[in-house]
Amino acid sequence: MFLFNNLPPELRARIWRFTVEPRTVEIDLTEREWMTEKKGCLLYSTTPVPAPLHTCREARSLGLYKQAFSEVCPEQRYVWVNLDIDMISIGSKTHLSYFGAIAPLIKRLKFQREHQDEWWFRNESKLVKTFINVEEIHVMCDSWYNWWGGSEDIRWPCAMENVLLFEEEDGPAMNPIELDKMWYDRQEVEERELQAEYDEDTRLELADMVPL
Repeated sequence: MFLFNNLPPELRARIWRFTVEPRTVEIDLTEREWMTEKKGCLLYSTTPVPAPLHTCREARSLGLYKQAFSEVCPEQRYVWVNLDIDMISIGSKTHLSYFGAIAPLIKRLKFQREHQDEWWFRNESKLVKTFINVEEIHVMCDSWYNWWGGSEDIRWPCAMENVLLFEEEDGPAMNPIELDKMWYDRQEVEERELQAEYDEDTRLELADMVPL
């Protein structure tokens, strides 16, 4: 029986790297109660530590995953992530402002927001652009209808083709350009139908008129 540890170190390292797969890493930053002595946020994650890190010291030493998010937590808590491939999911309650120090390191971001929420629309949405190196953004929407105009309302830091808007988890998605086009097209159809109804009503009124 040939043992894994008998393989050349270079080959073992290559095999360990094959174990790395993109994950969705849940990040929850909760503001402490204002009456507590300690200030700042509490960091939680329900995402398990990657399996290779449980295996052996060699796997941990390869730098397949990094300790991240300690910058945003005064207690120096951290989460194991691979910021090159992992999707960082912050849900609906974790504020984008908490990530000021680490925002430029995040390449894939997922969050849930209501576009008609005044705080989001007027304030927090402006922080999306601070994720200057993000390559992909997933947004869980309250509804596509409410996100109409998102291609113009928000300064997305990545190509809009890489911004995906979902109405439900694992459901179909559209980028802001596709969504705006869908609603503009629908609006044009409705306007043509209203104009056709008006023209028909006008024609009938004229037909019913008795010549003097």
